Amino acid sequence: MRKDFNIDDVLGFGWQVMKANFWYFAGVGLLWGFLTFLPDILRGLLEESIRHQPIFFAPYLFLTLLDILISVLLGIGMLKIGLSFCDQVKPGVSTLVNGFDCFWRFLGTQILYVLIVLLGFLLLIIPGIIWAVKYQYCIYFVVDKRLGPIDALKASARTTQTIKLKLFGFGILCSLINMAGVICLLLGIFVTYPVVLVASALVYRHLLIQTPELAEFGIYPYQQPAEAMADPSGSQVQNFAPELPEQN
Repeated sequence: MRKDFNIDDVLGFGWQVMKANFWYFAGVGLLWGFLTFLPDILRGLLEESIRHQPIFFAPYLFLTLLDILISVLLGIGMLKIGLSFCDQVKPGVSTLVNGFDCFWRFLGTQILYVLIVLLGFLLLIIPGIIWAVKYQYCIYFVVDKRLGPIDALKASARTTQTIKLKLFGFGILCSLINMAGVICLLLGIFVTYPVVLVASALVYRHLLIQTPELAEFGIYPYQQPAEAMADPSGSQVQNFAPELPEQN
């Protein structure tokens, strides 16, 4: 079965969700920015306090580990937020840092993904682009379906079969949209990033229900009717998430 999704529809849905929840995303964005720069702020304070003192390795190691911890938690949190709006749920702002349940699996999967893509780029670039698209949903499967790193990579490969070229084009378009947001005095990113975040999660949902091969990993998607998506505030958003059948 050849897979497909409508780019206008998923971006339109992301736009409607952003408009209905602008201040929510603004709060999430400000918290994200504060947490992202927190290690740098602490590092600056540390350097100021020990300017005339011997430099100790331990504080710098702690701040480096804190930087990694925050980065991984924010990555998990943003995926959870995007997926929640596709699943009829408006998540709390605390969801942004509620990622300890899959922290190590997410980190391991990210490392494997980066290594695979880097290897591909060493092989004359083109394989790197193909593998970046092929395995892009591995972290979604870790967060959404609790798969381990290897199974998440395999599941992503199944999900992106027959549609890599369109996904590549969609990724370029999303990058251009976010670049436009950054150019608009950085404030535009508060508009563009939520649109791309939710739209990307919805594409994952669309492809999930078109990939019966995921049964190999205990995921049993089914094709749902393409009904209109209602109330982008999150309370009555059309549910595109596949459900697992009842276990006997």
